[in-house]
Amino acid sequence: MTEVSMLGEVRPEHDRTSGGDQVLLHYLRSFRQPVLDVWSACTSPSQLGRWLGGVTGGNGNLTIDPIDGPIPGPIAVRVDHCVAPHELVIHIDGSILELQFTQIGVVTNVELIRRHLCPTEAGIIGPRWQYLLDRLTAYLEYRPLPVWADYPELSSEYH
Repeated sequence: MTEVSMLGEVRPEHDRTSGGDQVLLHYLRSFRQPVLDVWSACTSPSQLGRWLGGVTGGNGNLTIDPIDGPIPGPIAVRVDHCVAPHELVIHIDGSILELQFTQIGVVTNVELIRRHLCPTEAGIIGPRWQYLLDRLTAYLEYRPLPVWADYPELSSEYH
């Protein structure tokens, strides 16, 4: 079985409409690597191909063919905002995903926020992003990549 990381947090959505009941998923990972190395692992097609899947396209419209995971490919990705190497906002899997990269000393923190979820969706979506962040971590730390089969059982932890 794959060693899984700490869970993401389910938080109330700050910009939800009145009467709305949306939540967001929040994850934080820290790496003992320069921000440019972590940014490249998340944005370079050649590096993404090693831990996530093949990437085609350009000009902010990409397609990812995942190596493993909960969603059989291809997955359409649109880059909405990019300030390298610190901010990335994308539309993926029908959702908005925000990534913030900050370096403090020798440590780079990656904050991932998946917005606008119904609370009942958190148990389905939460393990997906945890799995992908664990794959990124394994790639950056030169460890074997985790497999998706070990993650669906975490669904109950995201309620």
